[in-house]
Amino acid sequence: MVTIKQIATATGVSSSTVSRVLNSDMTLSVSDDTRQNIIDAAKRLNYVKKSKKNEKQKVIHICVLTVFSESREARDTYWRQIYMGIEKAAYQSGVLIDEIIRIDQGVDAMLLGSFDAVIILGNISEEAITKIREINHNIVLVDSTVHYNDVTAVNPELSQMTYRILDELYRNGRRHIGFIGGDNDVLDLDGTSKSKISDTRFDSYREWMSLHQLQPQSYIGDWRPETGSQGTIKLLAEGNIIDALVVASDPIAIGAISILKNYGLEPGKDIDIVSFDNLDIVAYIVPSLTTVELNPLALGKTALAQAIELSSAEHDWTNWTTIPSSLKYRETFKAK
Repeated sequence: MVTIKQIATATGVSSSTVSRVLNSDMTLSVSDDTRQNIIDAAKRLNYVKKSKKNEKQKVIHICVLTVFSESREARDTYWRQIYMGIEKAAYQSGVLIDEIIRIDQGVDAMLLGSFDAVIILGNISEEAITKIREINHNIVLVDSTVHYNDVTAVNPELSQMTYRILDELYRNGRRHIGFIGGDNDVLDLDGTSKSKISDTRFDSYREWMSLHQLQPQSYIGDWRPETGSQGTIKLLAEGNIIDALVVASDPIAIGAISILKNYGLEPGKDIDIVSFDNLDIVAYIVPSLTTVELNPLALGKTALAQAIELSSAEHDWTNWTTIPSSLKYRETFKAK
């Protein structure tokens, strides 16, 4: 019979690490590659986990509820990567993602009662949250601008990063800083939206500009590249001086860069641009885009871990987790 020690020898890690990985300990801090190597070695060596007497291991069933349509996800890989993080962590921990439900098509809250936990991507209304909690208390919100005191949430760090970007632009002598971004729909369970909520990055931009007694110049539209084009045209057409742009997403920033070039402005020299997402493509456009890595895979992985804890009744308190972001400097902005 293959032992934990043999798997540890085969993978070059400690026996305790092997044991914790094979027992789906999501609190263990190891790389995804190490975790996968241990799982693969256990399968290759035909390792059979010893079960405690009279103990039956429960299979956890999770539902992912998303406010985004397939077309939105197709043009916004950030949300798709969050789901990939959930899916990968579920595979590694033996959890079943039974269904992904799109709220834009409408959803019956009663269906959510059959799952051990529900992970919600995006913003849904307080009324929708209340209806779901009547059926299922195990809810994890992911990147939700709306905050609920008694609901577990996992969010990227947006506000402090926006302040950092603006501080660095200011130190570089920029005083005419514009903002281009999008509003967020708040959906009800029938798939309709009766309200919108402003983006955290835009709120932080307005606060920072007010604190520094600078005039805000902004354009808010849809979350698509056309918003970058339309916003840049509007800001420049109004006769405003713009020496820097903070943009809420990479696709919007790409639209902005194309218009700036048409106006004879060189991003990174005439006007600094900083965005959010760190999509693969932005390292290869000309000029390459300075942007914020939001770690969507980590958001998904952490959300799955929180869902497991809730469904396993490991604690009875609410967790609010913030995943750190990092600024990737490229040609459109290089801090002095």
